[in-house]
Amino acid sequence: MKAISFLIASALLIIISTTGVVLAGSNDNHTVTVQVNAINELAITGGNKTLTINAATAGQNPNNTTNTQCNLAWTTNETGKKVTVATNLASQNFTLKVEATSVTGGTSAGDVTLTDTAADFVTGVAETTGNCTLFYTASATAAQGTGSDVHTVTYTLTAS
Repeated sequence: MKAISFLIASALLIIISTTGVVLAGSNDNHTVTVQVNAINELAITGGNKTLTINAATAGQNPNNTTNTQCNLAWTTNETGKKVTVATNLASQNFTLKVEATSVTGGTSAGDVTLTDTAADFVTGVAETTGNCTLFYTASATAAQGTGSDVHTVTYTLTAS
C-alpha cells in the first residue's frame, strides 16, 4: 500500500512538473499612487549686466544702449499663468526697459518700462516649459546728467 501511494505521488509530481499545472499558489497586490504637485519654476541665466550709456550725436540726447545676453526659462504644470517683471527702485534717474524676445511657451507683452509695480511680461503661460531672451534697453536724456541706477529686477511666475 505504501508503495502504491508513493508511485501515485511520484506520478503526480512528474505530471505537474511537465504540464505546468500548479495545485497550490498565492499572489498579492498593492496600490501605487503617482501624485504630481503644482510645479512653478523660473530661472535667469546669463548673470548680472551693466548697460553703459557713453555716446551721443551732437545736438541729441545720449544713445540708448541694449543687452540681450540673458535668458529666462520657466516650467509650469498649471494653467492660467503669466510672468511679471518689476524693479526694486521706486525712484529712478534713468529709464530701463525690458522685452521678452524669441518667446516659446507664452506671448511677449512687448516692451516694458520697469517700475516697482509688477507688470505683465509674458502672458498665456500654461502647462509648458518655456523661455525667452531678455532684451534690455537703457536710456537717458542730457538733462538727467551722470550717475547710475542699480536695479534688482524680479521676474515672477504667477496666476494671470
